[in-house]
Amino acid sequence: MTNRFPCFSFIFFIETSVSGIPEIMLTRSLLYLSILVVVRDGGALKLEESEVVDQFYSTSIVSMEDLLEFHADLLFQLNSYIDVLRARMKLIRRIADYMMEHDHIVNLEDHSLNYFHLVRHMHKDWAHVLELMEQPLGKSQLLFLKESRPHYPSAWDLEEGSLGIHRMQKTYQLQPKDMVRGLLDGVHHGTRFSTLECFTVARAIYKKHRYHDAVTWLEETLSLYDQASEQTKENYQILGFDVSQAHKLYIKGLMHLNRYEDASKAIDRDPKPYLRRLRDRVQMRMMSTNDLPLGKPNPPLTGLQLCCRGGCPYRDMHRLTCSYNTTAAPFLRLAPFKTELLSLSPYMVLYHDVITPLESLTLKNLSKPHMKRRAMTFNKQKLRPFIDSGRTSNSVWLTSHENAVMERLERRVGVMTNFEMENSEVYQLINYGIGGHYKPHTDHFETPQALEHRGGGDRIATVLFYLSDVPQGGATLFPRLNISVQPRQGDALLWYNLNDRGQGEIGTVHTSCPIIKGSKWALVKWIDELSQPFRRPCNR
Repeated sequence: MTNRFPCFSFIFFIETSVSGIPEIMLTRSLLYLSILVVVRDGGALKLEESEVVDQFYSTSIVSMEDLLEFHADLLFQLNSYIDVLRARMKLIRRIADYMMEHDHIVNLEDHSLNYFHLVRHMHKDWAHVLELMEQPLGKSQLLFLKESRPHYPSAWDLEEGSLGIHRMQKTYQLQPKDMVRGLLDGVHHGTRFSTLECFTVARAIYKKHRYHDAVTWLEETLSLYDQASEQTKENYQILGFDVSQAHKLYIKGLMHLNRYEDASKAIDRDPKPYLRRLRDRVQMRMMSTNDLPLGKPNPPLTGLQLCCRGGCPYRDMHRLTCSYNTTAAPFLRLAPFKTELLSLSPYMVLYHDVITPLESLTLKNLSKPHMKRRAMTFNKQKLRPFIDSGRTSNSVWLTSHENAVMERLERRVGVMTNFEMENSEVYQLINYGIGGHYKPHTDHFETPQALEHRGGGDRIATVLFYLSDVPQGGATLFPRLNISVQPRQGDALLWYNLNDRGQGEIGTVHTSCPIIKGSKWALVKWIDELSQPFRRPCNR
């Protein structure tokens, strides 16, 4: 699947670190987003003061855990509200039964006691019933839901999650008809999409003007709706889904693709009243234009798509070796590093079993409460950080003195790389979300202006620790080198960003493939160049 040597058969295997997240996490998460979405005002996301963004649910599995707990709290309040209503109904039913038991026709010629009975009953009892029916119910439950509203996933969350699903589709060449049935890249995950999820994804893709893919998702939406039971359709209607929206969007999508005959057939096949106007528009376009239907583009697979699927083109590996590193430090004679040389130029090596499962778990547990979505790009005119959609993850910064685990890792990185660590950058712990990925980029800075405010110079090397296994997807890919590394807990990837003249290595352009199954946790360390004059002198 990857261009790596299976040299060592004794690799630590552990369960995924995010306990309680089933393998159907993506589908369930998108369902919660589609039900709980709150549309907020505003356009492009921008930050005025800080580069830290508040809660985003689609960009980290950590946030998904919070969302699942939040969803459970909402369900509890809803059930509590139902209990309150039932108790009130039971009370009113008892009162009604009591009144019917004591109801009798009063003979106007009867004695005065019956007259008094009727007057008192009409004045007191019915007034009490009215007062009881006017009393508001479920105050605490309604208050909880209102106060919780700002914590619902935003419209941005919903769009990001939907585009994450689409990103998986395009990268791994998946078909929507397979995805809605849980078949992802040849592996069946035992889960299915509902009509709601399909329509949510379709609408997000449509807004991006990707009409070919949007129409395909809308076809699945309408197909699933037709197969649903009447009770399920009623439930969809209660949740605010209107199938007419899907029909209209489907017809409009066909029209954008100049598929007027298909649009006309779709309307005639199921002539709904709300499609009459669209029928007139379709017929007018058919009579007034000779445009041919737009065919679906079928470009050849890119290197990124091939390598993310485990099919990187062949590369010469006869000079690459696997070995035990026993010379970097005295203690390595007792516990040598298991190293796998992946590239000579630029230099790249994969270390196996250099961080233990317990260390990984400790770092993740300590970091979860502090992880945030961070801005990645800046407005050059106003120097304001903006959210970068090219990286779907949450992160937190950790210093080398954060805790005992970080202190050990700092010493370990120094031994692994033979670099001076004192003035290097702090660590960044990252967790990815729905279809999580990172667009192609380099770790070194490409312009002198970017280095003006950096005291340590450029990043001479990067160390990437993998803190979890990723069963499907999520590979770290170097497309120019045809190198793909699948995350495996305990491994660490080291590469040089600069050559021996201090110039950036263009071959280190790398990306993170979208995650299909699992949770990707990584710890990144960037090592600066100005502290290394005696460790790696420049050859200028």
